[in-house]
Amino acid sequence: MGTDKTIDYYFSIVSPWAYMGHARLQDLAKRFEARVIYHPLSSPDLFPATGGQLLKDRAQHRKDYRLVELARWSKHLGISLNLQPRYFPVPEAPASKLILATQEAGLDAGPLLGAIFKAVWTDELDASDAPTLKKLADGCGLDGAALLAASTDESFDDAFAQTTQSAIARGVFGYPSYIYQDELFWGQDRLEFVERALSAS
Repeated sequence: MGTDKTIDYYFSIVSPWAYMGHARLQDLAKRFEARVIYHPLSSPDLFPATGGQLLKDRAQHRKDYRLVELARWSKHLGISLNLQPRYFPVPEAPASKLILATQEAGLDAGPLLGAIFKAVWTDELDASDAPTLKKLADGCGLDGAALLAASTDESFDDAFAQTTQSAIARGVFGYPSYIYQDELFWGQDRLEFVERALSAS
């Protein structure tokens, strides 16, 4: 794998926009032999620090238009999406720490993150529920019990907080964001530009 090609991938485990870009990012990484580093972030820490608002605090006009755009993009991409899933929002920490623990173990966290996104936005599952996360990890061929146990170590509490602060320091303010060769790309609709950057390097 070309170690010179590294994509830093910033997301919330409950972001529908990250979900809609996830498979395309995985495809880009495979085609260009790029390494993806997964950075799950804490929305309650990210948005206030970067001039944004949590969904619950946004004006109704913005909430309404968000649903319009989600419907448009899910249809455009052919991705099944429940616009108002049963388990949303849920605490981001449990699944985020599981992603970090998976990556720390030297395993590819991409398939697991994809399964978590699908669980929230298609399958009406609770991504903060430990048995659900174990089942999702097992379904990806991982040792769900071992990874969940590892993720409960307080070191991953610190890692989750630090990941968010590091993202803020790098200019990240929303989901999904991709940084390649120190260039920030915000939004799944910017993946074409990520592809161009990969092609040029």
